[in-house]
Amino acid sequence: MENNAPFIVDETDNFAVVFKPPKMHSAPLKKKDGGTLLEWYASQSSPVFDLMHRLDFETHGLVLVAKNAKSYDFLKALQENGGFIKEYSAVCKKADSGGSVSLGYPKPPNLYAENYKPSISEPLAIESYFRPFGAGRKLVRPVTEIKKHREIAADRGLYVTEIIGIDRNVFTVRIKRGFRHQIRCHLCWIGFPILNDPLYQSLHQPPVNSELALRSHALLFIDPSTGKQKEYRIDPLESLLF
Repeated sequence: MENNAPFIVDETDNFAVVFKPPKMHSAPLKKKDGGTLLEWYASQSSPVFDLMHRLDFETHGLVLVAKNAKSYDFLKALQENGGFIKEYSAVCKKADSGGSVSLGYPKPPNLYAENYKPSISEPLAIESYFRPFGAGRKLVRPVTEIKKHREIAADRGLYVTEIIGIDRNVFTVRIKRGFRHQIRCHLCWIGFPILNDPLYQSLHQPPVNSELALRSHALLFIDPSTGKQKEYRIDPLESLLF
């Protein structure tokens, strides 16, 4: 699937599922920011209340929009109780030895034997707190010992990235709560940074004008009006040769 423009996947009176292209902000970072997915959707449909989650500027894929306050409150409660599931596909390239530790990460977890195959019923879980990192605090780093960092919002608990499948160099992951750059940081931490990531690479830079190989390809949640499970999917990313 190739698309560099936003479009509406599905829409009801209470919510919409919208495709965000790469290199587009989900919502304004400042009041004067324009050209965002939220602004685009508001120009296409009325009413609109708010996004239920955001994708990074470089990441593309499905985003859920609440169209009124009642639906927003329902979906927010669902999200806080682990009932809003997001799946992503990421094309990864194994990092050179010592990569994540040299970038200021704690020692990565030893998650699995080389021949182990994760699944939805038996995923591999990467979990951590997060702290700001780098110039302008634009990046994040995983934190395992919370007492060492006062900046961490510990009240929300650990953030978990579940790997539910690995097919050659494509990782399929699932999250229920998200933190800024969570998947990008967690995959880099375990030694598999996402291809063409300008922020979370160990020793090499991505090609100029290349796109981050991370797609939000599935959303699973309960319909606020019917109480029935909804599931939306687009094609996941495919394996690349390099």
